[in-house]
Amino acid sequence: MRTKNLHWIALSILLSGAALIGLLALTFTPETRAYLGQVSIAAILLALGLQAAAYLCRLARLRILCQGLGYTIPLPALALALFLSLFAGSITPGQVGGEPVRIHRLSLSGLAVGDATTVVIVERVLDLVVFFSLTFTVLLSLRSLWGYLAATVLYPVAAFLILTLTLILLLVILIRHPALMKRVVGSISTLILNRCNQSQRWSGICPGAEDAESLRTKIDHEIEIFAAGFSWFARGGRRALGGALLTTILEWVLTFSVASALLIALELPPSIPESFLFQGILQMIANIPLIPGAAGISEISAATLYRQIVPAYLLGLFVILWRLILYYLNIPLGLVASVFAARGRTGKIEDDESGAQHTENL
Repeated sequence: MRTKNLHWIALSILLSGAALIGLLALTFTPETRAYLGQVSIAAILLALGLQAAAYLCRLARLRILCQGLGYTIPLPALALALFLSLFAGSITPGQVGGEPVRIHRLSLSGLAVGDATTVVIVERVLDLVVFFSLTFTVLLSLRSLWGYLAATVLYPVAAFLILTLTLILLLVILIRHPALMKRVVGSISTLILNRCNQSQRWSGICPGAEDAESLRTKIDHEIEIFAAGFSWFARGGRRALGGALLTTILEWVLTFSVASALLIALELPPSIPESFLFQGILQMIANIPLIPGAAGISEISAATLYRQIVPAYLLGLFVILWRLILYYLNIPLGLVASVFAARGRTGKIEDDESGAQHTENL
């Protein structure tokens, strides 16, 4: 693993750990100590099961979308793409690192880069549609919390909404005008190639003049594939899109239910409407690209919201359990996936070398 990745992991864990330790120190009382022996292990296992089921829903959605574009990808390859992207999202601001990793892994599994990009963007759009719908539906039914939410999380939620709407608007414009997309992406690639020519540090990974021209041609081709794939989902791929939408709804319901299971573990009411609302808001805050993995921000935001339904002496314990399952769990799973991915690359290299040696002997 690259040293830079280790630095991101260390930074995100350090910030998150500091926030959790500080929160626990502020809320730990003799009542908390007495409660530790009463925590329901069965409910914690239920929370882990809900998260595992959410992972399976993500895998199912990924497979449905790939099949919709005519690709049949083995489940192990999809699992690697999923867990490596979750890992990357956990250590990058706003979880932005997850999408490029998933596109890369899907392209290694046989998808054209344009089709892989289509799949990942459709996933993101479905996520936004579903968790927005869940969050705002519950918000309308909990008017008693409007004043508190306006006073505590209005600005970060507004920032997320503005950012999301801007990106969606740009995406729609680019998809409807592929020629404009080619010019925008071409300008970006030209800037990168110019940077290559000016920097010795980049020279080892930059293409030569002939390769640069073929790269531009390939980018234009992949943009055409992406635009065609997205148009297919929007017009003719209703069956695949419907299946993906159903798995997305189930995934978010399961993910949001993890917190309610943890409330039950602490012998508190599940408070499903309030918890679903808080989870939706926390998801919006976590997606603002400020700090790797939203470390520190998520913990403070969760404590701010859940103090409405969780006693102060259990607040730190609840946030720790919630963060362990929804955030920290992605890191070891991603590390295991990276080991399998590295073994796969090593095996492929050895096969290529042995094939080349066999050809040479012939």
